Amino acid sequence: MYVLMRYSFGIVVESVVLAKGRNRMRVAAAGFPDTIELKRSGPQWFTATRQAVEFDFVMSNAHPGEGVRSSRPSRVVRTAAQTSI
Repeated sequence: MYVLMRYSFGIVVESVVLAKGRNRMRVAAAGFPDTIELKRSGPQWFTATRQAVEFDFVMSNAHPGEGVRSSRPSRVVRTAAQTSI
């Protein structure tokens, strides 16, 4: 799954989720030589250095996907070419 990973200090990184469990997630992020392992504590996800991250998901009408359940609402970013749903 393609996501935009937003660090608490404002940096946004394009990422691909490689594996996700209930409290752990491994992502490949643009500009990082290795994968990043994230751990969840309550509703918040953290890097190994305890930096909080949030996720934005890009949606497209071209390829409808299955629903994703989360304990926290996410932001949705729509592409410029996409028509309203």
